[in-house]
Amino acid sequence: MENNPYNLRNLPQIMRGVRKSAGLAQYQIGNLIGGKDQRYVSDVENGFSKLTPELCIKWFEVCEAYEHIDLVHYLFRLHPTAAAPIARWLASDRPGRRAGELPMGDIKQIFDLIPANKTLIYSLARGHGLKIQELADRWTRKALVDQVAMAKHEERQAITI
Repeated sequence: MENNPYNLRNLPQIMRGVRKSAGLAQYQIGNLIGGKDQRYVSDVENGFSKLTPELCIKWFEVCEAYEHIDLVHYLFRLHPTAAAPIARWLASDRPGRRAGELPMGDIKQIFDLIPANKTLIYSLARGHGLKIQELADRWTRKALVDQVAMAKHEERQAITI
């Protein structure tokens, strides 16, 4: 997947974009991720520092860009079911929903699917020889080809306003 936009080489630029979208200066995010200085943050964003999963996860937590934590899991292969984040779910797509209203019942049902799907995949791997990493890679490639991969933060803002 050499032409995959989701690769470790692109992660520093993604981190910079997320920081800027969160409205944080380099010195601010440096303080929030553990007392790092502006120079350290600059080195991270320019690809001069070695990225660790812990650093990336903390960075995305501080910026409240949680979908990017899934990206970290995928890029560092931290979990066998990790794949690139995809899809958009907009409240405006649901008739009868007021802006800002969270359909908690629906969200809970969706959230319940996460452990259920993982359990199914683990079971298929054990009982039927499913190759989880191969499935995740194929699924990610298909999501990119079908253009359902998670949109950039700026694109999501434009859609949800």
